[in-house]
Amino acid sequence: MSKIKLVDLTGKTIGDVDIPTAFAMEKPHTQAVFESVISENASRRQGTHSTLTKGEVRGGGKKPYAQKHTGNARQGSIRNPHYVGGGVVFGPKPTRNYKLKVNNKVNKLALRSALSEKIKSIALFILDDKVTMNKPNTKSLSTFLKALQINDKKVLFIFNNEKTEKLIKSACNISRVNAKLAKQVSTKDILHANFIVAQQSAIAAIAKVVA
Repeated sequence: MSKIKLVDLTGKTIGDVDIPTAFAMEKPHTQAVFESVISENASRRQGTHSTLTKGEVRGGGKKPYAQKHTGNARQGSIRNPHYVGGGVVFGPKPTRNYKLKVNNKVNKLALRSALSEKIKSIALFILDDKVTMNKPNTKSLSTFLKALQINDKKVLFIFNNEKTEKLIKSACNISRVNAKLAKQVSTKDILHANFIVAQQSAIAAIAKVVA
């Protein structure tokens, strides 16, 4: 496949667009995609979980029984880790940093691989840059998705600039639809979507970054 469909806001094909050379990959780099997604998932973890150590658990100030002559093993506190309700040994604390470092080249390669697969699967539509809205209109965008026969799929809209604010607002009102600027799109966003509708300038902007 060397061309991508160029559509207007009615869903009508008005031409074809050449695939940027950056996305003309014979085989995706699955390891780069894996590392990029794992890194993104890790960076989104809040890390607010916290367990209590022996010194933080309430109670246990008194020695449970005499040191000797009871026939039991000696114990200093009922809040020791082996007691029910006792402290946790090496439990998670909110000070842990879950972020995983991935080189910029790997992230770029992952983004290229994900987009090239969408192009091969004919799951990418190019939206004419001239398309605008005077005010947010969810109905017209919903009609547009029906015309492309992807209204029941997970769709990612990719726009190139802030002037498309009304289009973004219209897209975000539809279930299973996500809308982002080109500079915000990640590999996970592309993998999560069944279909992608991107402005021509947005695809060109991403191609320039990952090249």
